[in-house]
Amino acid sequence: MLNPNYFTYQNQVSRPTKKVVMGFPISGTITEVFLQSLERTHFKHILDQKLIIFYTRYIDDILIIYDTTQMNLDTITHITPTP
Repeated sequence: MLNPNYFTYQNQVSRPTKKVVMGFPISGTITEVFLQSLERTHFKHILDQKLIIFYTRYIDDILIIYDTTQMNLDTITHITPTP
């Protein structure tokens, strides 16, 4: 198996502790399961309350458009669990 790639999160360079490598056949499925769970458990109430103007996701790329008078970036990033 290949060594995991490094990534940047909140201005810190990290290396994944789990050994599922990007490009590995199962990594896409694991990503999809995780992101669907994240949407159901952490984003659902924000989406239901219409605090986010637009939300879309294609595989692991997410685009969020929000009104800065109702929501801020810190709120969005802190509702998600840290990796």
